[in-house]
Amino acid sequence: MPRISSLQNDSSLSAGDRLLGTDTDGSTKNFTLAQIKEFTNGGATAYKHHQNNASTTWTITHSLNLEDYLPMVNIKLSGGGTFNNIQSLGVVTYITKDQLKIDLADSASGYAYLKA
Repeated sequence: MPRISSLQNDSSLSAGDRLLGTDTDGSTKNFTLAQIKEFTNGGATAYKHHQNNASTTWTITHSLNLEDYLPMVNIKLSGGGTFNNIQSLGVVTYITKDQLKIDLADSASGYAYLKA
């Protein structure tokens, strides 16, 4: 078995590159970077919500079917205030596995980006 210090460095990564690992039964396995990405992201999906009308409450039905974890939420305001295209803070309430609500301090329109 070669020592790690004797292996050549890879100058570029691709989804088909393989890593050596151990499976739960103790057997040695080769895993592709694509398989590792799928596992660590849990098959991550994203949803973009456009809030056309300015409101202090945005209700978002995203259909991401999230039961075991919550999505990351980023809010970007469209304008109408002092600054355009800024990120905003809001209180996120997870209503169901397919719906959430964002409460803002001031009425605003913009986008909410969800990543599961």
